Amino acid sequence: MSHGLGVALRELRHVAGAFAAIRRPRAETDRRTLAGLRAMLALARADVPYYAGFRYDLPLDRLADLAAFPILDKRTVLAAGVTRFHAPGLRESDYRVDRTSGTTGQVLEVRHDVAAYGYHGATVFRRFLLSGYRPWWRIAHIKPFPRPLRWFQRLGLFPRVVVGAGQGDEKILRDVLEVRPHLVMGYPVVLRGLLRVASPADLARLRRTLRMVMTDSELLTDEVRDLLATGFGAPVLDEYSAYEVLTVSTQCRAGAMHVDEDRVRLEIVGDDGVPVPDGDEGSVVVTHFRERAMPLIRYRLGDRAAIVPGPCRCGNRFARMRLTAGRSDDYVTFPGGHRVYTATFLSLAMYTPGVAESMVRQDAGGTITVRLVTDPGHDFDAVAAEYRRRLSAQLGAPADVRFERADRVTLTPGGKGRFVESAYRPEP
Repeated sequence: MSHGLGVALRELRHVAGAFAAIRRPRAETDRRTLAGLRAMLALARADVPYYAGFRYDLPLDRLADLAAFPILDKRTVLAAGVTRFHAPGLRESDYRVDRTSGTTGQVLEVRHDVAAYGYHGATVFRRFLLSGYRPWWRIAHIKPFPRPLRWFQRLGLFPRVVVGAGQGDEKILRDVLEVRPHLVMGYPVVLRGLLRVASPADLARLRRTLRMVMTDSELLTDEVRDLLATGFGAPVLDEYSAYEVLTVSTQCRAGAMHVDEDRVRLEIVGDDGVPVPDGDEGSVVVTHFRERAMPLIRYRLGDRAAIVPGPCRCGNRFARMRLTAGRSDDYVTFPGGHRVYTATFLSLAMYTPGVAESMVRQDAGGTITVRLVTDPGHDFDAVAAEYRRRLSAQLGAPADVRFERADRVTLTPGGKGRFVESAYRPEP
């Protein structure tokens, strides 16, 4: 059986269970999560070379016990050797391969077994249908690479046209308009570009059919969400995922980001690797406990987030989270050790008159350069001066930065906007 057919059969089998999962009592969700973690750990200890040894010979009697295990990240996996994380004896038809986008400068090839991928597919169905999407609505999906035609699309369901993200904004807009979409999907940076080049007539044409917008893969601040919702005239729903663990959380119509607790165990940890109290910010650590082809136990994704306590009015009982400041390594360091993260620069780009986008780069010597994409008709020097004034107000001190003109945000090979990058690592 091909892994495509195997995934399809499991998607169908798990759809009903995926919908039932979000209504389970907390105690039952936790019980199933613990059972999934223990089964994954047992397989990893017995079969996966990396997990042999005393570091993983620890009890896992409660969910809290997971915090005693080491934390992995992409560098650790690559340094140890990716094959040491592979479960042995699998045929190529038993798993499928994803490759990380290389945003961090390192590409990791990840295996997902057919069963885990099939259940993930069922949760994607759940996301779409709970959002209010109807299976016959046309989708314009802006991506940097083609997407395969799925079994349900051959039946006319979830009809999708992939629009290349590597084109100019004007060409992307023309292609999207040709689709007459009910749903537009894409990275926030690309969607903002569409709004900049779209005329009132273009937007009126788009709004005749458009019912919703879905974003993913970049930090979506409240300001950017409001901008997109107002510009497109449709609700905006976000998703948080990573190639290593697939979907982590999806946004409901009430605005909350619900963790896929029937697939992943999410921890928000401090610098010491210990989970922080709900509501506190920390680093995102995820264990995809259904995974068998390449188990990654306590894998740090590199993003900053917090658990949102309390229930959601949408009725989904899964825990809620919110991304706070983007990737942990997406910051620049000002004198005195003051770190400024992506969210601050996104906000400055939103509220500084004349700024369409900004990209911030810090070199190994500590010099910070702000590359500004300005709106038409604005004087670059005046816009840069106002940006500097607002940044200085945020810092509480004069902002020592350089400015350069730019035509467009630089995209990663995966099509994402990399707004903040720093090669500067001061001595502790």
